[in-house]
Amino acid sequence: MTETRGRHLRLVGYALLYSTIGAVFGFYMADRGTRWFPTMVDTLLLMLEAGLLLIIGSRILDGSAVKETAQKLRTRRRMILAMTVLTLATCSHLAFQWMKRPSPLTQLGQVQFARAFDQDRQSYLEFTSALDDQIALLGAQPMFKTPDNKALSADQERLLRDAWQTIYHYAFALDGIRQFYEDWYRFDPSRAERSFHVRSFLLTFAAEAALYEKSSRVIDIITRNDNAVKFLDAPQPDELVGEYSFSRFRELLQGTRDRARIAAGTQYLLWLDKGLKAETVAAETQCHDLWDSILEETRLIDAMGNLKLASLTLASDLEIFKRSISRVWYPAQKQVACFMGNTRVRRIGTYLTTPEQRARMDSRMQPGDIMLSRKNWYLSNVGLPGFWPHAILYIGAPDKFAAYFDDPEVLAYVKSLTGQDQTLSQYLASQHEVSWLKYKAAPSDEPIRVIESIKYGVLLNTFEQAFGDYMVALRPRLSKTAKAQAVIEAFSHVGKPYDFSFDFATDHALVCTELVWRSYRPAQGKLGLNIPLKEIAGRLTLPANEFARLFAQEHDEPDRQLDFVMFYDAHEKEGRAFESTEAAFLETYTRQKWSFLQP
Repeated sequence: MTETRGRHLRLVGYALLYSTIGAVFGFYMADRGTRWFPTMVDTLLLMLEAGLLLIIGSRILDGSAVKETAQKLRTRRRMILAMTVLTLATCSHLAFQWMKRPSPLTQLGQVQFARAFDQDRQSYLEFTSALDDQIALLGAQPMFKTPDNKALSADQERLLRDAWQTIYHYAFALDGIRQFYEDWYRFDPSRAERSFHVRSFLLTFAAEAALYEKSSRVIDIITRNDNAVKFLDAPQPDELVGEYSFSRFRELLQGTRDRARIAAGTQYLLWLDKGLKAETVAAETQCHDLWDSILEETRLIDAMGNLKLASLTLASDLEIFKRSISRVWYPAQKQVACFMGNTRVRRIGTYLTTPEQRARMDSRMQPGDIMLSRKNWYLSNVGLPGFWPHAILYIGAPDKFAAYFDDPEVLAYVKSLTGQDQTLSQYLASQHEVSWLKYKAAPSDEPIRVIESIKYGVLLNTFEQAFGDYMVALRPRLSKTAKAQAVIEAFSHVGKPYDFSFDFATDHALVCTELVWRSYRPAQGKLGLNIPLKEIAGRLTLPANEFARLFAQEHDEPDRQLDFVMFYDAHEKEGRAFESTEAAFLETYTRQKWSFLQP
């Protein structure tokens, strides 16, 4: 008994002796400015590994690592425990070695860190304020307050594009700050680097919380209008944000990973305050505003409610799958549409109208006129509702175009755009050099007369290519300036692909009627035609037959939007086209679309 007590006292004495030596060593290292984490902890791990290796090695040498039982030799529990601790210590040591690698944040000196932190903290405040302003602007728009299935107007598209580009770039600039300071854990939380640790964590977590809160709000607003989502996911003309920008925004800033980081960051903030008095450190380093911002952002996040956030987050996580499906489905849809557009079951290569009839219509038309065309026996007519399947914008010959728009009001409008005395032709030549050169330099046997969107995309085309079996020309009752604006808009779309999705919510690809509709769509400072869209298969579109329907419905109204110019009807059985009357055209929108039923 006395011997056992003596052994215990001896062990306590050794422990006190080793603790005293360790305390002296720790005080010396702290006085030298050595970081407790990870440097000092890693040193202790190395010492622990060395000690465990010596213990394990000595037991193996003296044979006490195992014990003999009736059945077999068995490793002693103390050895298993020592090897387990050694394994854990080795893994921790490797992790600390990885953490000790330098990063752009930890390589900053004290003065450099202070300067960078102050600049980034100010940028954080500016970015979050700008995001709040833009989100409030979007939230106040009627298209998000009482959304319907109407297509966005030109002014709404312009406002949405400008606001979205601002939100997108500020958000990812803020994310850049978050990423730069996310190496906060590499700073020692002990006194040696505690202020760096706390400040870096506060700035990265403030940016994280602000991004999640503001991205959740803006996503909630925009997803109220399906057409707004489609518009933002389409390729933008200036390519500042790129295709699928809204889906990428959701995926990168508002997914489950981001929600988990908010939860983890909130818990660490509580630990920092309890264990290291982090709020006091923030006040002493003049960054308490970040602390307040975090509390406000997390309060706003909690106010949204778990159910709503879960719904938004799940939808954000699914964005990548939606894009994958779209990439598979769209090419298949395009191939089917191209096959139907190329396939004609009868009278292949010939149409009922003649070159003389085309020349006669050309002589009566004016730039800016709208044409409707029908070519019998194409399979594509099966999928297009109504008798008239195609719409075209007429521009005429270059000399006719120049003479028509040689108008004082048009010249004044062009000068308002450029500040120079230019004709409309000169303006288009400067803005769309390649397209205008093609228009001007077209050979005399294939002169360009129209802008249309066909399976190859939006292009300048000849009458021979545009004409079909039935043709009608309609004239917008607008000023030459309004028509000039429409032509300018049409030239801006030349070169874009054909929209095989037939979706008017976006303008990166256009169908034939969308080209005409967008060219004449009213906007601020631009008079145009009010042509209602039609919902088909859950999306807004405009069959060419609706132009004929609109003309018939407004025909007797004094403020009708279109005038009749010329109509070529046809007789399929007799194999000829003939000039017909306005009265005959009025009823064409009610005709059967099937070729074999045409007279």
